[in-house]
Order: sequence, then structure tokens, then C-alpha cells
Amino acid sequence: MPTSTPISAGKPVAPKASDPLQSMRRFARVLDDLVRVPGTKIGIGLDPLLNLIPFAGDAVGTVMSLSLLVTAVKMGVPKRILARMVVNIGIDALVGAIPAIGQVFDFVWKANTQNMALLERYAVTPDATKKASGAVLGIVVVLAISIVAGAAFCTYWLLSLLASALNIPLW
Repeated sequence: MPTSTPISAGKPVAPKASDPLQSMRRFARVLDDLVRVPGTKIGIGLDPLLNLIPFAGDAVGTVMSLSLLVTAVKMGVPKRILARMVVNIGIDALVGAIPAIGQVFDFVWKANTQNMALLERYAVTPDATKKASGAVLGIVVVLAISIVAGAAFCTYWLLSLLASALNIPLW
């Protein structure tokens, strides 16, 4: 017996458009929380496992994370939120590249899950998410400038100490 789809009052029923966030949720879950550690709320995905492969693992994980960003761009997500997503991915990539520390960090820092939370919040409250993302980006910029300035100062200070210990004029 053939099955048919009911049509309401002469109007054709349009097929449901797939929710782009749904596929992004699944992908983020595969990257960050595919398998739960028994007896805990800790999830392990492909991203931290890939990070166990020196150099190549970080690169592959970052490229996979960037695919979520590309999908967000295609959805028309505002630049502030995209920038915040880039910061999350950047932190994951930079700290993940540090031997030993990066491997542990990758099990804790779930950039893809954080980016999905951003997109979910944006879907519900776009204005509040844009404002919060702008504030976080401002803080990140100030911290980055402070870190660079601090590193420059420490480098100058160490060079000054070395120069004075060796009796060499610094300038």
C-alpha cells in the first residue's frame, strides 16, 4: 500500500529546510565531546585526540574548527561574533601547540563547544550576544597589547642585565 503525504487545503507542503545549527552542533560534538568518560561529565572528542599527534594534529584540529567558522560566515553571523569565534579557535591552536601543556589544555578547552554556545545565544538574543562579544573582544585586545608590551619590557630588561654583566653597552 503506497504512502502519501497529506496536503493541506490545496497548499503544497514544502519540505522542511535543514537547520544549519543542527549539523554544526553534531560536528562540534564530534570534535569536543564525542565520548563521555564513564562516571563523569567529561567528554572527549576528535580535537584533543588529534592533538596527541605532534604538529599535524594541531593543524588538522584547527582546520576542522575553522569549518564551523566558515558555516557561521555563510549564515551571516555578525563580525563581532565571528571575531570572538576566531579568538576561541586561536587560543585552542596557540596553547594546543605547546608540548605537553597543549595536550592537557585541549582536553579542557572546548573551542567548538564555546563557539556553538555563541551561535545558539545569537540565534535567541542577537543584540545581547553582539554586545557581550564586543566586550570580550575589547578585553582580549587590551590583554594582547599588555602581553606584548610586558614581553617587550622583559626582553629589554633581560638584555640590559646581560649587557651590564658582560660590560657591553646596550645602545
